[in-house]
Amino acid sequence: MARYRQVINEDGSSTFVEIGASRPTHHSAAVQGDIEPFVSPIDGSVISDRKQLREHNKRHGVVNTAEFSQEHFKRKAKEREAFYTGDYSREQKLARKREINEIINHLERR
Repeated sequence: MARYRQVINEDGSSTFVEIGASRPTHHSAAVQGDIEPFVSPIDGSVISDRKQLREHNKRHGVVNTAEFSQEHFKRKAKEREAFYTGDYSREQKLARKREINEIINHLERR
């Protein structure tokens, strides 16, 4: 879909000049199906629709795993593996040493 600008000439006539293409706009609503009822692992309540799920998540400060991408899960898996194997980067080792040093200094000053 092209966009045009009207230009008024000196003689009073007008012409339309194409100034670019506009992005298509969609004016339809997205409709999602309802969710299957389930029991919350947090408080044991039954969640049977999206409104209840939103309110439940807000009340307990949690998010659905469906909101995260597969890249996020892969990155977190690498971080977890590095944590459990002790495979830290040089910067992480240095930051940890500084933290331990600050704790020791704080306790010695007491």
